[in-house]
Amino acid sequence: MKKVTQNQINILNHTFYDAANRFYCGDSEDMQILVKLGLMESAGRKSFVPDEYFTITALGIEFLGE
Repeated sequence: MKKVTQNQINILNHTFYDAANRFYCGDSEDMQILVKLGLMESAGRKSFVPDEYFTITALGIEFLGE
C-alpha cells in the first residue's frame, strides 16, 4: 500500500472517532488519495450542504487497527 501521510491518517481518525455517523464533509487531494487506496468512499451529497460527504471503509477501519 502506498504510504499514507499524517494528514490522511488524521482524516481517517476524525472520520472514525469524531465525525457524526462517520461522515466526513469535504473533498481534497488527500481525500481522493484515500478513496483510491480504498480507505474512504463517497457517501454522496446532502441537500443542506453543497460539499460531498465521504465515509470510512472496512479497509480504512482495519488500517486504523480497529
